Amino acid sequence: MRMKRVFVVGIDALNPKLLLKLVEDGELPNFKMLMEIGGFSKALSALPAQTPENWTSIATGAWPGTHGIATWGRRFPNVPVTEYFGDESMSSNLCRAEYLWEALARRGLKSVLLNFVGYPPTTDKTVHIDWFWRPGRWYFEICSVACYLSRDSLKDLTNAGAPVKRMLEQALLVPVEITSKTEGWRSLPESKSQPLSFRMILRPVRQGKDVTFEGLLIDEKGEGYDTLLICKEKDPEKALCRLKTGHWGSFYEEFEVKGKKHIGAVRLKLVELSPDGARLKIYRSQVHPTSEFVHPPEVGEELTDRFGPYINEAVERFIYVLDKQTIIEEFTYQIKWIANAARYLMEKGASLYMMHWHLLDTIQHVFLSSIDPTAGGYDPEKAEKGWEILKLSYRLADMLVGEFIKLLDDSSYVIVVSDHGHVPNKKRFPLLKALLEAELIAAKKNEYGDLVVDWQRSKIHISTTNIYVNLKSRYENGIVEDSEYEKVRNQVIDLLRNLKDDEGHHVISFAFKREDAAMIGLWGEPVGDVVYAYSPGYTWSHNRFEENISVDRGANHGPQIPTAETLYGSNYAVFMIAGPNIKKGYVRPLEMLGPVLTVDVAPTVSYLLGVDPPRHSQGRILYDFLEGWDVSEVKRERRNLDFPGKPQPIIGDVTEYIIP
Repeated sequence: MRMKRVFVVGIDALNPKLLLKLVEDGELPNFKMLMEIGGFSKALSALPAQTPENWTSIATGAWPGTHGIATWGRRFPNVPVTEYFGDESMSSNLCRAEYLWEALARRGLKSVLLNFVGYPPTTDKTVHIDWFWRPGRWYFEICSVACYLSRDSLKDLTNAGAPVKRMLEQALLVPVEITSKTEGWRSLPESKSQPLSFRMILRPVRQGKDVTFEGLLIDEKGEGYDTLLICKEKDPEKALCRLKTGHWGSFYEEFEVKGKKHIGAVRLKLVELSPDGARLKIYRSQVHPTSEFVHPPEVGEELTDRFGPYINEAVERFIYVLDKQTIIEEFTYQIKWIANAARYLMEKGASLYMMHWHLLDTIQHVFLSSIDPTAGGYDPEKAEKGWEILKLSYRLADMLVGEFIKLLDDSSYVIVVSDHGHVPNKKRFPLLKALLEAELIAAKKNEYGDLVVDWQRSKIHISTTNIYVNLKSRYENGIVEDSEYEKVRNQVIDLLRNLKDDEGHHVISFAFKREDAAMIGLWGEPVGDVVYAYSPGYTWSHNRFEENISVDRGANHGPQIPTAETLYGSNYAVFMIAGPNIKKGYVRPLEMLGPVLTVDVAPTVSYLLGVDPPRHSQGRILYDFLEGWDVSEVKRERRNLDFPGKPQPIIGDVTEYIIP
């Protein structure tokens, strides 16, 4: 019998309300299958319902106060209160608790992580494929994803407005000049029309040297331009890539980044080429190195040789630019790569596979509010487009889950888990204005004349749902005396609890002191001096000055309480499991057992693999998902007994308590 294996498929922001609706509508056959052959539950995030805190809780079984990531990063004494090391939020540098794969390594068991938290590596028994650094930023990326367009193709996108403008500013959309001049080209290929040429530049995201490729459009059949050649030099005989419309190709090229040379994988699709050559659209995947994105690097070379270039998700930025087919093809490639790499590496004797996939979070931030009538600025005319994009994103997640269902056998488990969900925003309250008027923060004008917070001169610093008092005794350049500590905290709490919007509704759901936060699983030095959370419908308002309450058209998760829900939104996460001895079709009775907690994942995986949980694990083993565990309510008849202290009638209608 083969050794036990657990595949943990982490899908960022998988929303239980939207998931269940789309399953019921027949849109997600693989999620439906997983529910039928296994168990399902809503899962409750630790506060805040945010990415680094909860993926670290999933990985360690520990609450944020214990593992140390109680906000986006962590604060340390003897540095300015404004320093919070946010770029290390997902890293082992800030995590104080033992990871699940470290606990397995102590028993000699191997693990595989893909785009997950917990790097740099802390054990040689774990293969790290990529690092989950920051959403929208990739640690090993050489060049960001891009789309190269002729002027005519770019004109077609003018209706997309602001998103296209931002993409041009970020060099995600790159205009190219097509010309009939072919000076300097050697041995031009046969073409029924005059070949057209252009130049394509790849620019590293970090300090490095641009790499230039020469493009050539030719007409092979006399029916118009139909073929693209990508060359390093103006020599078609040395073409790196030859593409027809709708086809993909890839090649390898040397890049220099920060003075170091890397071999990067370039992957392209010729999306559009009009017969007259006026319209040209080339999509290029991210450029990753061929080996360094994996620890140890030789495994990266092996995976690239077997399965092709590695890419992380990024094509979702082009939702207004690319056709649906191209988006599906790019994600299909990525999902197949992930599944093939997982199967291959786990067959080499690993017991645990854990991955993170971020698409749903990116899409829901933008489009969830377009389908939910409770959202601020909801426009029913945009709902159809919103549903189209959300359904596509969830179908891609369904494809990913389907690949891992194929890996189920009599010794393997599949767990699907998210870190939080998503709820639409409704309003943004001018919190900074209220704090400034209360003299809890200071302000200054920036170089553009805009009012901004001068946090170093402020009595407090806000980070997500945590507020830190800028104590002289704790932080470098602090301004608050220890004797004023309680006064400042009380002032902050009083202000937050009394904030109301223009309809008289409370903006803040709760606000209390650090020592009282233990009742919601938060404690210790990493947690703020004051912990608070917005009421459902309100979003961050500590990052810009506003004079009045404003409508917010986005969707979020971190600012609002983890239990916030709307018609299609939910801040709850998802937990699903299937495998040997797991109940089939089981749905956890929340009214009796409550939701799964993100800290429950690590101890449950440990139990399935037959090892002790991570040293600092505080979660529970989810026994109720196992066959043989009866969680039905215990039935008892009520008996009429006189308990000590029961009120006894004495004289008339006077009643007193008789305490023995």
